Amino acid sequence: MPNNVNTEEKKVVSRGGAKNVGMRDYTKVILNDNTDFSIVEAYKSTRTNLEYALAAEEGCKKIIFTSAMPSEGKTTSCINTAITFALAGAKIVLIDADLRKPKVHMCLELENTTGFSNYLAGFAELDDVIQHCKNGLDVITSGQIPPNPSELLVSPRMEKALLKLAEKYDYVIIDAPPVNIVSDAVSMSKFVTGVAVVVKEDFTTHDALKKALSNLEFANAKILGFILNDVMAPRGYYSKYYKYRYRYNYNYRYKYSNYDGYDTAGQTKKDEKKDK
Repeated sequence: MPNNVNTEEKKVVSRGGAKNVGMRDYTKVILNDNTDFSIVEAYKSTRTNLEYALAAEEGCKKIIFTSAMPSEGKTTSCINTAITFALAGAKIVLIDADLRKPKVHMCLELENTTGFSNYLAGFAELDDVIQHCKNGLDVITSGQIPPNPSELLVSPRMEKALLKLAEKYDYVIIDAPPVNIVSDAVSMSKFVTGVAVVVKEDFTTHDALKKALSNLEFANAKILGFILNDVMAPRGYYSKYYKYRYRYNYNYRYKYSNYDGYDTAGQTKKDEKKDK
């Protein structure tokens, strides 16, 4: 670690587990018939906790999945949680609203020539951009990357889309960009029931998470809780597989530490080790 780095700013979310290198083949981290039982059950637990958190809400539940910074696993967590809802019999649609760096179509191997951005820009109808997956999940991919994503995501057509989808589905799950990079997730929070924040162990830092929470709270967003991602289970427990956990929002002020992956100068985290 460089001598000029403030060590207090380098604390990361950790339970002492090993850090794992992310996969480039996005399809390998999506739930399927061959996924380890422990991982499937962990996502089912996330689904159950979200159901409890939203139990008092009537009608369609609209949930944004976001993170403080990129590479925290929000898209994977978003898709896999949506799949568990679909497998439980819920009518659910997943929207890729990360119009700058969309990944949902790659993870699910879907066509993305026309999608959500095309609808928002007025070049397609909503029903025409809904794709049906074999696992019972309906998906609206991002579509072409537009020049004005922030404006499209708070446009009247955005609100109209969510109202129309609420008439048909039990849940609308939205994959949104990281809060600390662009304002899209914060801006969209006024349209949804609540926000789930994905946090990556040994990666997310206190400062980044506190900044993300501050931005969401400023917009009066309802924070449903946190999904602690990329956790390596203890030796002999779940073998080599990851474990995912869901934390309720009343704990959020005390659980996490600074994220040093990206700062305002655009520096990225490489191989710094966490403080002991």
